Amino acid sequence: MNNKKLGFLPGYISWLTIVFALLAIVTFFIVSNPRIQYVTRMGYGRGVTESSLGTKTLSPAVGVSMMDNGVTSAPTGGMMRPDYYPYPYQNPDVPITDNREFLKIYYNASMQTRDVPALTRRVETTVRGYDGRIDNESSSEKYGYVSFALPQAKYDAFRAELESLIGSRFLKVNISSQNLLSQKVNIEEQQKQADKTLADYKIIRQKIVTTHMNVVQSLQTQIDATLVNSSERVTLENLLANENISYARNLSDADANIKYAQDWVTGVKTQDVKLLATVATVNGTISIEWISFFGMVLAYLPGFWIPTIFAVFAFLSFMNDRRHLKMV
Repeated sequence: MNNKKLGFLPGYISWLTIVFALLAIVTFFIVSNPRIQYVTRMGYGRGVTESSLGTKTLSPAVGVSMMDNGVTSAPTGGMMRPDYYPYPYQNPDVPITDNREFLKIYYNASMQTRDVPALTRRVETTVRGYDGRIDNESSSEKYGYVSFALPQAKYDAFRAELESLIGSRFLKVNISSQNLLSQKVNIEEQQKQADKTLADYKIIRQKIVTTHMNVVQSLQTQIDATLVNSSERVTLENLLANENISYARNLSDADANIKYAQDWVTGVKTQDVKLLATVATVNGTISIEWISFFGMVLAYLPGFWIPTIFAVFAFLSFMNDRRHLKMV
């Protein structure tokens, strides 16, 4: 740069000194105002913020629905009606002695790069390389976004490779986990009740069959012992017919109750499988944003380092100007 003196300035300050001073002032205001800094915007597309845990926030408290298994209420036949329904327990009391962990992990990262499309493709390749699934993807010149799911067993290796794609200064990671132990305890309590209900209904059905057989045998014995035209025989035959009708109705109700309990047992087992599958899956999002050269410099020299350096250069150049002035 031309170090020509400016005669109209006091002390004949050089252009180099003025440039350094202006750079110090400009960069000071830039780093002082967060709205001017180059920051990463988490979310889909251009700066749309996405919650980390409500959906999946990372403090989405994500529970497991207990009623999507198609279980219907008990039949309302004449023999019996269950006095409770398989609704989930609300916030079961989990004792501190139960130290099991069913951790659901959510991984969110933001990356900065000079080549957004290329890095987005590398992220997608990394996810698929660990048997992951891409749920949502967006890429443009300035912004990229990938949401994914992958097996928890491969999470550590995936994370190590993903975070090695760029320097740590250009990476921000937000991880949260939720222990689904309360949902697991909920399912276990339902399983106990469902199994007990099914066993009770089977016992009741067996009692209905046994009682019917005894009644039929007694009535038939009495009918065989009476005279052919006896009015008593007619009465006994009517009793036998009514017993068969009542037995058929009660047996149908008992079978319906057993079917209800079997569906409940199946539904609870399905919920247990879903919960374990949820725990075995890591969900996450990765936001990628273009960064300028100045933004890269800020990453290596955060805070007021840059304006300070320019100020020092301006001061040294000013001192050099004074030295040359004295020599004139």
